[in-house]
Parts: sequence; C-alpha cells; structure tokens
Amino acid sequence: MTTVRTPDDFEAELARYVFERSEEARAVRVGEKETSEQAAIVERYASLFTRDQHDALRRAEEEARGEERERLYRLREAAAGGIIAQELAEESDQLENSILADRIEFRGESLPIRAAQAQLAILEDYAARDELGELAADASARFNCARYGLMQRGEALDAELSGDPDPVERSAARKNIDLHALSDALQGAVRQQDDSWQPLRDEWLLCVFDAYEDQD
Repeated sequence: MTTVRTPDDFEAELARYVFERSEEARAVRVGEKETSEQAAIVERYASLFTRDQHDALRRAEEEARGEERERLYRLREAAAGGIIAQELAEESDQLENSILADRIEFRGESLPIRAAQAQLAILEDYAARDELGELAADASARFNCARYGLMQRGEALDAELSGDPDPVERSAARKNIDLHALSDALQGAVRQQDDSWQPLRDEWLLCVFDAYEDQD
C-alpha cells in the first residue's frame, strides 16, 4: 500500500533526501568518490515520490491560502522533481559515471575531463590552455546526445506532472514572474537608453581615434 504523507512529514523526509543527494554530489565533485551513486539514494526514497503523494500535495495546495499555499506549491514541485529523478536516476548515474571515467590525453598525461577543466584555470601558457580547452570541450561534447535525451524525457515528465505543456509558462509560474512583461520592460529600457548611448558612443570612438593619431 502506498504511503501518503502529510505535508509536514513529506517536508521533513524531503530535507533528508536533499541532504543525502547533495553530499553525494559534493563527494563526487571534489574527488572523494570516483563513481556516483545517486540512483541508490533515489531508490531508498522511492516511497516518498509517488503520483499519489503528488496528487495529495496538489489537493492541499488548492485548499490553502497565502504563504501556506506557496509552501505547498514548492513541496508539490519537489515531489514532481523526485518522480522525474526516479524515472531517470539509473540512466543519469550511467551518464555521470561515463563522464567521470573518460580521459583526455594531454602532453603525455591522462586526465579525467573534470580535472582537465579545473586545470584550465591554472595553466599559464596560453597555447597549452587553448589546446587543453579544446580537448576538454570535445570530450564533453561526446556526451551531448545522452544529455539531450535525458533532458527530453525529463521535460516530457515535467509537462505531464504539471499539466502545462509550455516550458516558458511553467518557468514563469515557478518564478512568479510574467516573462513576457519582463521582456517588454527590458526592451523598453533599451530603447530609452538609445538617445543617451549614441552620443556617448560617438565621443568614445572619437577619443580612441584621436589616441591612435597621437601615437602615429
């Protein structure tokens, strides 16, 4: 029988789930672990993220008001994220571990992709940095098809659970922002700056031109 938790119980268990996944990600990121085991964590919390739990949180949200409604909305979103994570956990781990295991051959040294990316920040030789950067980018790009496939599946599940097929509208709802109004406001601000920007640009270009003439 599926256990449907109260919002408070769900939130408490959710905090433990988020902590465990964050610690696992940190351990992999800093090199304490060579493989990711996120799928095992997701499996341990399988009873937390069910369609019944998601529906129960939705019903509670619809009946609530004010800040409580917002809290329940965030919990419902977390439940949806957990359901998606369950569906994709095994494939996500496989992809993550494939990336961790991949190596780049750079000037006689075999480097993991992430080590190569980190080394870019400390290489002083520009030619070496460009060479390693290109190798790291190419190696990472080999996994783009797998990344895209997971993103597509996650997007489809998100659309199903939210009941909204439009990703832009979903993003706007989650941020509580009218993205179309924001876009209009930004475009209006750009237009308002045009009158003052044009003379400033001309003045700056004239100064640069004069400086070059003085050097000659």
